[in-house]
Amino acid sequence: MRLVLALDTATSECAVGLGSWPHEIGAEPLVLGEANVSSHRAALTHAVPMITRLVEDCDHVVRDVRVVVAGRGPGSFTGVRIGIATAKGLAQGLGVPLFGVGTLDAIAERFAGREGLVGVVGDAMRREVYPALFRCEGGRVVRLAPDTVCAPAEVAARWANEVREPLLLAGEGLLKYADVFIAVLGERAEVAPPAMWTPTGASLLGAAWRAGGTAAEGGAGMVLPIYTRLSDAEENEAVSDGRAAGLTGSGVAGPRAEGDSR
Repeated sequence: MRLVLALDTATSECAVGLGSWPHEIGAEPLVLGEANVSSHRAALTHAVPMITRLVEDCDHVVRDVRVVVAGRGPGSFTGVRIGIATAKGLAQGLGVPLFGVGTLDAIAERFAGREGLVGVVGDAMRREVYPALFRCEGGRVVRLAPDTVCAPAEVAARWANEVREPLLLAGEGLLKYADVFIAVLGERAEVAPPAMWTPTGASLLGAAWRAGGTAAEGGAGMVLPIYTRLSDAEENEAVSDGRAAGLTGSGVAGPRAEGDSR
């Protein structure tokens, strides 16, 4: 068994999980412990103390960790960077593999035990959302669309045209736009309890395991954040330089990411 540490700071909560992954094919992973703390604009002060405390509470020390899992976003630009940087530092320092998992995927993982469609709506600020559609079936969670960013009304209209069955909604974008989705989707829409709108340590571990955690050969340099768009500072710089704002093929918002709209 390998001790696995998971971390996500892309939402308003800092989520940390500790688990044990088996080497044997077909064996099931274990969740040893998890912690979630509200950390709006304060993930940097919470992440490392939470990791240390959780590991110690599970009767381990940080150097026992053999795999690190990082939530890649999309979410708060600053939050995503904090989580990725912390996870990379741990993985590099310990000399262990690092895996990345989408933050929206980790939220959808919380509904793995149900059957049907789940629409995750992350808050992208600027009157936009990060939408992602998933199907939960037989204990599996399958993503149906890539990460993107767009207006809530546009997402609601698209899902209304595509979905012909009940759709469970989750994600912090619903704090502002739940009424938009309910108005367009009508009786097909069901809103999950707010306590289910962010990732947990357990859901991060589960999503990473389903994505191929048995391999455990991830390289820290290959794990990149998911931004889906440029930050305000980069867009302003692009405009001032007369360039068109856009994303690189890697999914990272441009070669520099110093600015943040949040």
